[in-house]
Amino acid sequence: MSEAVETNEVPGRPLSIAWLRAAIRARIGTDEESQQSAFAALKVLIIRCVGAALAYASQVLLARVLGQTDYGIFALVWVWILVLGHLSPLGFAQAVCRFAPHYEARDEQDLLRGFLQTGALFVAGAALTIATLGGALLWFASPLIETVYVLPFAIALIVFPLFALQDYVENIARAFNWTIIAITPPFVIRHGLIGTGVLGAYLLGMPVSASMAIAVVLIATLVSLLVQTVFVWVRLRKIVSAGPRKQRLGEWFKTSMPLVFVDGTLILFSNADILVLSLFVEPATIAIYFAASRILQLVAFVQYAATAATAQRFTALNALGDAHALSQLVRTTTRLTLIASTGAALVIYLAAPFLLDLFGEGFDGAMPVLAILMAGLIAQAYAGPGEDLLNMLGEERACAATCVAALLLNIVLNFTLIPAFGIAGAAIATAASVAARSLVLTYLVKRRLGLDIAFWMPSHKPVLEGTS
Repeated sequence: MSEAVETNEVPGRPLSIAWLRAAIRARIGTDEESQQSAFAALKVLIIRCVGAALAYASQVLLARVLGQTDYGIFALVWVWILVLGHLSPLGFAQAVCRFAPHYEARDEQDLLRGFLQTGALFVAGAALTIATLGGALLWFASPLIETVYVLPFAIALIVFPLFALQDYVENIARAFNWTIIAITPPFVIRHGLIGTGVLGAYLLGMPVSASMAIAVVLIATLVSLLVQTVFVWVRLRKIVSAGPRKQRLGEWFKTSMPLVFVDGTLILFSNADILVLSLFVEPATIAIYFAASRILQLVAFVQYAATAATAQRFTALNALGDAHALSQLVRTTTRLTLIASTGAALVIYLAAPFLLDLFGEGFDGAMPVLAILMAGLIAQAYAGPGEDLLNMLGEERACAATCVAALLLNIVLNFTLIPAFGIAGAAIATAASVAARSLVLTYLVKRRLGLDIAFWMPSHKPVLEGTS
């Protein structure tokens, strides 16, 4: 009744918050955690839709302005930025969603302060160390590298530490459920600035090359990182009181190190195909495959939205010992993610000929690649959020071992299939390894945590942390 009154307080409003809440409650039930996660996922989904549109528009613009060959060079360097940016924190960025909600739920402010400070220092130090080593490698190996790659990679060595820091700040925001602050800077501001910068340079008559495009990425990343850091810092000062800092370095490193393998597997699942392709094909062919992968992101962000909204809730419910709420949340996440992923894949595939045509001539060869990659994503959604559950509920080592094994499978399949089938072989290798990995993670969740999370499975009482 109170919701009906609230809905009527704004006459003529086409869609009120109360109406939306009532509609979601009717779909997913009255469980509070499921409702909160659904609304959080909806906010993330909307922002990611905007970000995906901006990212796609910027990639189309880059392909048009750079031309197929330079766009292929940009794509390869961009992939290395993503890989190094996500791996260089060595798991500490991912561990924020494990420890920060846990310490906040138990009001352990000293440990929370200690972890946030230690994590920031470690991420910055690790990224800068790796960048220095990369610079030395690039300097001594430059005679063996094609000239067109040297300058773009040199600029990339400045960019990826900023990516690493933004990954850490983003995960802090996610850990405290500040979804808008977490998602908007990296996916809206950064992509928007990249597109604006490249377009501005082109309209001013400046020569736009792969090197200049990476320089624009550098500026866009720096600006988005500063904006996000300011907002997160202001929020943190309101909820994390000043006081002494307590450290558990052994526990933090013990947890974080396996996470780097998990996160590394994820990023390499998305990009190892391009890295291996670069050993066999010309930049123009890489550009075609990369265009397909960019369209695939329009589907992948559905699963990202679910992860961003629920991963930190898994660990919070586990800390509180609420087995029923955890089970309900997991099953709701699986159901909604599969439905949304399948629907998005169908719509995007039907629109793919038009979307690829925007990149320019010669990109229509990406259609078979896109279909194969979409099949892998749907299989992943079907299997449920196994990775998040294992990482957030203390089974990160089992998850890491599975992900490393699947990554090796991915690499072997890529090296086997690419020489025979070209870019289609790369797509088959990636889709097959993603599906295999997802099914194994689902099995581990059932065996170790007592949760049946795959779409067809009946519900089962979970085994929470500290219970048997």
